[in-house]
Amino acid sequence: MGNIFLKVRVFTFFCIVIFTINKVTAAEQSFIQNYEQGFWSAKETSFFCSLEQTFDSYAKLEIVSVPAEPQKLVFNWLLSDKKITDIQILSRKADWQSSRVSPPQLNFFSADINNNTVTFDANVSTLLRVIKQGGWLDSVIGFGDEQVRLTFTNTNSNLAIDQYQHCLTDLSPLSWQQARDYEIYFETGKRIVEKVADLAFLKDLVRYISLDTKVTKVMIDGHTDNVGSPLANRLLSKERADDIASRLVEFGLPKNMLEVRAHGQRYPVVENSKVGRESNRRVLIRLFRDTTK
Repeated sequence: MGNIFLKVRVFTFFCIVIFTINKVTAAEQSFIQNYEQGFWSAKETSFFCSLEQTFDSYAKLEIVSVPAEPQKLVFNWLLSDKKITDIQILSRKADWQSSRVSPPQLNFFSADINNNTVTFDANVSTLLRVIKQGGWLDSVIGFGDEQVRLTFTNTNSNLAIDQYQHCLTDLSPLSWQQARDYEIYFETGKRIVEKVADLAFLKDLVRYISLDTKVTKVMIDGHTDNVGSPLANRLLSKERADDIASRLVEFGLPKNMLEVRAHGQRYPVVENSKVGRESNRRVLIRLFRDTTK
């Protein structure tokens, strides 16, 4: 009798397990992008590069690069009827690929959702290799007690990837936030820009200005601390500002975009009697834009 009871309990247990597994499986809906629509497209400007694929009206998967920031993978759920709770992006080989083909493995997961948009701050170089090698991407989107699996297929995407990578090489080295104002500091008595980082920035700045057609003027303001006479400091601040202006022209900036001013010791950012007065020995470079363009 005891054996029969035990067998019944075991049988009931396995029935419950099977029912639970079937219930979880039934909760997932799977959709595969039509092959003829499984292409990636590139968008490119001097300040924005993207490689994207849209899955009907369901979702968009996009690799994005902007100046001075790492590349990002962005997933957008396009329907407004549900709220995403989590998402997983996985690589897989295409159905038509040989069993010997093994695309690079990747597995991105996030539960950080903002208005049904998920941004993965991950190294996307592996993702680009997956697409380049013809691999597919599974997006497993969770909605609490149910989930949807969207398979992004991949057809003839080499040209789009080449366009995206070309865009990366031509992308502006600076963002507007970085370019709009910059300060270069000088040692006591120094008149010439010497730091490698400052010279590299000036080159990048000229490159940025050549790409941003809204920039109309570059203002250069020279400053000093109060060591020495006011007249000598006025001359020193002018020499510092002039050196930076000449560097910008040397790197290709049109002279007519420049306006140079020398202030000497008149506008300290720190009291010259206090620690930190070296901050007063500076040249401020500011960009001005015509926002009506």
